[in-house]
Amino acid sequence: MNLTARVVLRALLVMALVIGGVALLTYELVRVSGRADVDRLLREESELVGDALGSRLPEVAGLDGVVSGPEAERAARQALATRPSGARHVTLVSAGGARLQSTGGPGAVASLMSGPDAPPVEPGSLRTVEGPAGALRVLDTAVVDGDGAQVSVVTVAASLEPSRDAAGAVLASVGAAGAVGLAGGGLLLWAVVRRTLRPVREVSAAAQAVSPGDLAARVPVPASRDEIAELAGEINGMLDRIEGADADRRRYLAAISHEVRTPLAVAEGHLELLGGPEAQIVRAELVRLRRVLEDLMAVARGGDEIDAERGPVFLPDLFDEVRSRAGVLPEREAVAVADPPPEVLLGDQARLEQCLANLVGNALDHNPPGTRVEVSAHGTAREVALVVSDNGPGIDPGVLPRVFEPFVTTRAGGGGRIAGLGLSVVHSLVAAQGGRVDLDSGPGGTSVTITLPRATA
Repeated sequence: MNLTARVVLRALLVMALVIGGVALLTYELVRVSGRADVDRLLREESELVGDALGSRLPEVAGLDGVVSGPEAERAARQALATRPSGARHVTLVSAGGARLQSTGGPGAVASLMSGPDAPPVEPGSLRTVEGPAGALRVLDTAVVDGDGAQVSVVTVAASLEPSRDAAGAVLASVGAAGAVGLAGGGLLLWAVVRRTLRPVREVSAAAQAVSPGDLAARVPVPASRDEIAELAGEINGMLDRIEGADADRRRYLAAISHEVRTPLAVAEGHLELLGGPEAQIVRAELVRLRRVLEDLMAVARGGDEIDAERGPVFLPDLFDEVRSRAGVLPEREAVAVADPPPEVLLGDQARLEQCLANLVGNALDHNPPGTRVEVSAHGTAREVALVVSDNGPGIDPGVLPRVFEPFVTTRAGGGGRIAGLGLSVVHSLVAAQGGRVDLDSGPGGTSVTITLPRATA
């Protein structure tokens, strides 16, 4: 998932959480506000019925001033007649052992309060009761006479379902609006983020275009003066330092080349004067050393300056030379050179000898002691393959894509395999002959295959 998608998804997640929180808070506020409105209605109605009932108590009291049960019941009926139930509430009065209910009121609440499932009377309490008609808010208020004795209890009940329905409707509306806002906001946010991150993509593309052979390229620095511009500037500064270090390395290599070529030339001249077969052998090896040095310099400079002569190469002759060179190695017992098929390929025999010698040397030098190395060949209808394989611990998979680059160092299984310039030289030499190099490595060993075209008559 790219950076744009991650930023947009995280922003949408934050927006969704905020919208969800706002929706839940709105739902709770509407629900609490509705309950507070119901409570206010219950208190007002209870107060009005209580006042009406209290004003009639002296009228119905006996000669002794005491209100009996029947007298209290008669006063309750009169009070309920003047204060019937409303559209949202039902009023009841408990007096003289009877529970009297006013007319009117919501049908479901009126039926519940007049039936056996009516909540018990609890004077002085305001509570929520869950029942068949849903949630009810019930207020019980005691009515006392002049002596402070309780005469009756006024009960006012109202349903909380309308306020809950209103809160649910608000929640649904906010949720729907939030979903629409998330969809529209997501599209707008995607466009804004893509435009904002465009300099990052430009910097990334420019950085990918930088290669070891072209260190002069630089990434564009946006004019925004923000973190992206700072990052681009730091990358350019890093490239400046790398380019400077590369220039120093080239000068260093040029100096080394000059210092080594001079004694080589002197040694070649003396050997030519000495003559003799031994001198000729040593002189041939010095010529080979000079060529290897020049190849190393060309690869290290990152150029395509290696020359190769393409001509017919008879595999048995090539493998005889490789077998001869391997026979003088200290680890010669670990090297097996198989008899090749009598094929003829198109290439440069001296360069191929150098390639196979490099591969054998790499396999011996950078694998644990006891590693076996085999050199073999096989042909197809159009190509001939030269294979150098070993049974070492293999190369770290993380560096395999870069293994043919100069100065790449790999570590695998404690064997300490180091690619250095060896594989890079082989790759450049084979490419100069019109061939290719493939490498396959794993826990069971490493094999390098050089493929060149078959020579045609």
